[in-house]
Amino acid sequence: MTLRFSKDGPELPGELVDSLLDGEVVFLCGTGVSARHMPDFRLLVDRTYESLAMQMTESERRAYEQERYEEVLGSLSRRLSDPDAVTDVVSGLLAVPNDPDLGPQRTILRLSRALDNRITVVTTNFDTLLERASVEIDLDVPPAKMSFAGQALPAPGSSTFYGIVHMHGRLEDQKIEIEKTPLVLTSANYGDAYMRSGWASRFLFDLARCKTIVLVGYSASDAPVRYFLNVLEADRARFPDLKPVFALDGYENDPNEATELWGTLAVEPLPYCKVNADTGKDDHSPLWRDLEALADFVEQPDLSRQERVRAILENPVRQSDTHARQELAWLLGRHRNLRSVVLNTVTDPEWFDFFLDEELWPPDESAGVIAAWVARDFIDRDRLRCACTWQRRLGRPFTEKIKQHLLHEEGLTEDWTRIWRIFCLAEPILGHNLDYYRIRRRIKSGVILDSDLRAAVNLLKPVLDLDARVLSGHLEEKDGEEPEKLRNIVRVRMSISDQHGATKLVELLHTLPDRALRILELATQELQSALELEVELEMITDEHDINDFTVPSIEKHAQNRHREDVNYLVRVIVETLSKAAESNREHVRRVVAGWQRLPGRIGLRLRLHAMRNSDIFDADEAMEALLSVSERDFWMIRREVPLLMQDRAAAASAGLVSQVESRILETADSHYDGL
Repeated sequence: MTLRFSKDGPELPGELVDSLLDGEVVFLCGTGVSARHMPDFRLLVDRTYESLAMQMTESERRAYEQERYEEVLGSLSRRLSDPDAVTDVVSGLLAVPNDPDLGPQRTILRLSRALDNRITVVTTNFDTLLERASVEIDLDVPPAKMSFAGQALPAPGSSTFYGIVHMHGRLEDQKIEIEKTPLVLTSANYGDAYMRSGWASRFLFDLARCKTIVLVGYSASDAPVRYFLNVLEADRARFPDLKPVFALDGYENDPNEATELWGTLAVEPLPYCKVNADTGKDDHSPLWRDLEALADFVEQPDLSRQERVRAILENPVRQSDTHARQELAWLLGRHRNLRSVVLNTVTDPEWFDFFLDEELWPPDESAGVIAAWVARDFIDRDRLRCACTWQRRLGRPFTEKIKQHLLHEEGLTEDWTRIWRIFCLAEPILGHNLDYYRIRRRIKSGVILDSDLRAAVNLLKPVLDLDARVLSGHLEEKDGEEPEKLRNIVRVRMSISDQHGATKLVELLHTLPDRALRILELATQELQSALELEVELEMITDEHDINDFTVPSIEKHAQNRHREDVNYLVRVIVETLSKAAESNREHVRRVVAGWQRLPGRIGLRLRLHAMRNSDIFDADEAMEALLSVSERDFWMIRREVPLLMQDRAAAASAGLVSQVESRILETADSHYDGL
């Protein structure tokens, strides 16, 4: 996961930014940091030869072409009668100019503060531009008190390790009262610092054990890099506590230009485009612009995180690129105090899929976050659809969070209050339901409690399932017009979580004849509850009854296979009716009479089906039941009415049969003419 401030700037690994925020990063600065005012090592060599009026020998030329500049100057110094002449010339060439632009140095210092606010930065440069910049950022410590050089380096990890540390020595700067020290300039100086005396090697090794190092202003071929990383590579296998080393390096056209050069070294390259997009010059401006943005981020981390999270989440998921999503995962993964920004910014609910996929929050916490987002606007259709989607994924914990928010919601219209209260009744199907198996095991044990029967019958009752993926109504509504029906926003259905388990349960209940009456009572109660909910969902109205289609036949029939809704309750009622009547016929008759008061036509159809049973009702009662049915229901019930006439008319009194016949003859034309 990376943090990136621009497309041509470096991608900063999340672990590096985390270490930076924790004050655990040290920048190791090379000549590129001072490039606006100072020559690089190659140009420094050229000007040194010019100043001394010397020509390169063949061996010096060969080393020069291989960019081994410290060897070139070492050879040159050995040829001079005054070896210090090289150092003197270099000191003059690296003198600080008047009114230097210290922007890069200020940025480095801003990035180099530890948690105690002290600055620590390491450089192999001889110039004092960093000290000059420290004056501009109003540090309390005078530059001379915080500048260290040569072998007088503070020990990494100690309480005295702070300030601007010149590993290879420092030039004099009278303006800020800085004294000069010996310089590590030639191959002989490098050999002593890194090998014979080894004080530079020890310093860097200790530094790499306690700080994450970022190389800036170097190329992979620079002498300090070669000496430093070769020493570090030799120790990394033996000392696993060494921290990572990163190197910022520029390219012109292809990032591989930078990364390939570092491939053999123990460092993670962070490439950036060094070309100024406005001027076309190789001034490395993308690096300094982005490092300045990084300094802003580090100095105000909470505000910066909020702004970056907000900038990403303001757009839909599909308009974000991989880098933006990775950065968001890093920002939210470590800093949970950004949830308020998420709730206030997200407009595309697909972001919540991303959050869960990235495991930024546990599922139970996701339920709270998404519910809080939905609750920001309870009359927004998209948020309702989002709620339905996550209810299906997170289940009851999510619904409970929505309920809590509804308790404190004021000003909802009656329509939306109804919608959300119905929403809270939904029980989405989240997978295989083991309750069917468990209740069958309890019943088969032979020790059957009434609570077992209630639990079993309850599992046959369909539950409300809301699905935002498949819509059953029309979504196009006029601006400002509130939806009146839940089914105009999402698909509303009554479902059984395990049809196979329900089938097995119905079959098992049929084997309990001594409990048939109680099962019949419980099934009737659950059926009424389910039908009342269907009325609230407008599945049953004066003009329409969904069960006319979902329950094609009251008696067991192939057309009922694979249908849900109230089918399983109807089936258990039908299959326990006869056995219940054997135990208490009069009580069953009262139960059957109550079916007619159930919402819709399913209760009436059940009653007509029961009238076919000659052990419970005589034939005349069956015909009287037919005559009591409204004309509309008489013709709408196309299976139970004709079956009842077929089974019972022959045994009924002639007068009642004649009345039924007359009804058919007198009302058939008017009914079918109205269709």
